[in-house]
Amino acid sequence: MSRIALEPYFLHQDQVQSLLGEQRTESARARAVRRSDPEAALPYVLATELAEALSSLGIGELARLVLERDIRAGQVVGAELEFSFQRDRDRDAPGFKPASFTAVLDAGEPVRVTGTFNAARKASSSAPGNLSGNRRVYVIGTVTNLSAEQIELRPAFIGIRSFVDDELAARGPAPGARVYPSDIGQFSGIDFASPFADAEGDAVLHVPEDTVKRAFAGLIGESYVPKDWGGERSDLYTSRVFARGRQMSAAWLFKGPGFPRAMDVKALGKNGDQIDRLFTEPAELLVLQHCHQIKPSVVGMMDAYAHDARHPRFYMIIDGADTGRILRSLGMLPVTPARPPL
Repeated sequence: MSRIALEPYFLHQDQVQSLLGEQRTESARARAVRRSDPEAALPYVLATELAEALSSLGIGELARLVLERDIRAGQVVGAELEFSFQRDRDRDAPGFKPASFTAVLDAGEPVRVTGTFNAARKASSSAPGNLSGNRRVYVIGTVTNLSAEQIELRPAFIGIRSFVDDELAARGPAPGARVYPSDIGQFSGIDFASPFADAEGDAVLHVPEDTVKRAFAGLIGESYVPKDWGGERSDLYTSRVFARGRQMSAAWLFKGPGFPRAMDVKALGKNGDQIDRLFTEPAELLVLQHCHQIKPSVVGMMDAYAHDARHPRFYMIIDGADTGRILRSLGMLPVTPARPPL
């Protein structure tokens, strides 16, 4: 069972305590008092309490809320993005070290995510180095200003979010929410590191989507392959996938030659709603397959949905190259002739 862990670089104690409520705050303070340096320990204990409470607090992922157009001023959200941090040292005063951050969220259209905070509220002496330049961090904050082009946050927490499986952690680093094709038991005989020729990529673009779906279903061992229809949330649902050594349910979304180019969020329906519908399936693993490249903006959106603290899931991306390697293993792609020596 995975749990969320939060490591704070910046933590606004008043805001976090307001989120936690009186009972959780008192519990955190009681734990901090037992430490050798209660004042220094309090931000970390509050972060631990916040991590444990995230799912019950209903803090949604910003990317998902933007895609669903379900965001409003005053809402508390979480966002894990590549942020650029800057200090405004000219405005420094005792107890006040103004800093700002900005990032770009690609939800079909670019949206700037900005905010300011007092860097004097750092969690430790090493935190300033982690809040400078460009850094991927997790921010929990309140939406204070909102437009189609920009979202302004008042941060309560800035730091690192990890997903920890206590059983697996005893054996080594815990795997993340992203499952790779090489993690799938039914794909164990496929070399995903093998070269993939341009001619094979062209061949993938000519394999019908239904053929790919049935090939994957056969490889997984799923006998029930539904016909496509307009109201579907996924193209294939199965409980027969073995991932990372255990059986799990999976919902698959296939994109074939009908979109023979690199996939962006716009390729997934109005406002990317096909991702949203996919994540309404009662599945542990959500899979997106495409016959071509899948752009990082799409991967980021899948990642944001999978990391939603209200309902965390696993996800997998299978692009055209990995699709080709799978089809090649089934004898469904022409063998590329070797080039003659020069």
